[in-house]
Amino acid sequence: MKSFKGPELNRKRTLILGTISNYAAIFVSIIVSLISVPIGLHYFGPIRYGIWLVIGSILAYLRTADFGVGLSTLTFMAQTSDSAHHRVILRRSISLLFWVSIVLIMLMIVVSHLFPGWTLILGKVPLDFQEEATTAAIAIAILILFQLPTTIFAAAFSGLQQVHWNRAYGALRSVFVLSALVATVSIGGNLITLAFFTGFVNLLVGIISGVHLFLVHPDVRPRVSERVAAAPSSRVLFISGARFLTLQISALIIWNTDNLVISHYLGPGSVTPYAVTFKLFQMGIFMVNAVTTVLWPMYSRASGEGNWAWIQRTYNRCASTLVMAGGLIWVGGIIFSQAIINLWAGPAAYGGLIEVLALGGYVYLSSFGGSNSSLINGLNPTNIVVVFGVIEAMINLGISLVLVKPLGIGGVAVGTFLASLAINSWFPPLYIKRRTFGKVRLNRIPILTHVLVVGCCVILAMLTTLFLEGWARVGIGIIIIIFYVLLSWRLSPHNFKSLVRQTVLGEK
Repeated sequence: MKSFKGPELNRKRTLILGTISNYAAIFVSIIVSLISVPIGLHYFGPIRYGIWLVIGSILAYLRTADFGVGLSTLTFMAQTSDSAHHRVILRRSISLLFWVSIVLIMLMIVVSHLFPGWTLILGKVPLDFQEEATTAAIAIAILILFQLPTTIFAAAFSGLQQVHWNRAYGALRSVFVLSALVATVSIGGNLITLAFFTGFVNLLVGIISGVHLFLVHPDVRPRVSERVAAAPSSRVLFISGARFLTLQISALIIWNTDNLVISHYLGPGSVTPYAVTFKLFQMGIFMVNAVTTVLWPMYSRASGEGNWAWIQRTYNRCASTLVMAGGLIWVGGIIFSQAIINLWAGPAAYGGLIEVLALGGYVYLSSFGGSNSSLINGLNPTNIVVVFGVIEAMINLGISLVLVKPLGIGGVAVGTFLASLAINSWFPPLYIKRRTFGKVRLNRIPILTHVLVVGCCVILAMLTTLFLEGWARVGIGIIIIIFYVLLSWRLSPHNFKSLVRQTVLGEK
């Protein structure tokens, strides 16, 4: 019988270090957002800043130009501890992305010259800003594509069970992007200046991460002539990456197409309140799911070792815990998000109660979905996962297009929530059960019980927001949150309570 005592200790160390670094990176990202949004909004104004946000949404799609090879690299590297495999995987991945970046840069230059009408994807950009917006979009797009091969290095750190370095470079990138904005404002630049500075600092972070990887892990430096029969071929990396790519695009449709829909139907000025409110709840998603990104490579390694007992235990603890945190953000967001945004970016940046209610529900579903997706990604998703990811994206886009006119930006948020509810509330746990042949199953009772708890508290929070103002809203809101926390704790599984007591109180 295998003994997993040694690996268990390593997993605990990896999980703790990775989670701490995740929260540190999130904290840096939050601080950067708190600083950058007011600066950008004040300097550029709502319309130009809205244009920059739309460009950012398009760039998010462009980042998928790695065809999922980075995530495929992470998963395959995590499944083995063989350095020879790692070297071959890295060499093939970097080579793939190098040629992809060259081809896409050339294609972008040709398309921009032959089809100048492509700028319509930016939405209803006023004539005074069209040339500036177009040049800025092309400049940053080329720079992002140029640094594409360097994205492999951060993925490699995660594959080597060192997620903390991946997160550290994510935090460094956030700080550098903020410095690009500050530099632009300092010299009185425009969106084109900001695009060049932002693209350059992204490239710089990628180069630094590569130098670091090969200095601390000389055993994974690629060797040109090395061949390992058992290592995944470039074709396998690409096919596996294509699945991750489709899932990425589906997620991007959910997270970024909203801005494009709003820009096209309501104008760039309406993008700002939606995007700022979304960013607030997005921070909540990052906070809740910080641990799940650490678990992804750990699930890959554990599945390779056949340690299904650890996966089953960790998966259910994670699911039961994260829905509590997601519900707290939903309830608290309804009550306090307007006040937070007013202090942060001003009243004009608040998206309204409908958006807040829908995005809070989306955070709650994402807290449950993060537990599932980290395990599915660790197992390497199959085609059926891709199909359902695309279905969710299409539902989201369809509902958003239908509701954007009657409900405004709130209708777009409702589309995001309903699409997630339609797919993520049932499909991922069923898939996990089938994929692991019943070795890993979700304990549904704690989740369903918590749905009732959070539903009652959301209703109370809505009533408080609609009928109370000022300190009365704050006071009743705090009481509702305390009630929610106590009730969630009361109904939480015994093993979760024991884990918290051991961690916080040091009980044995």
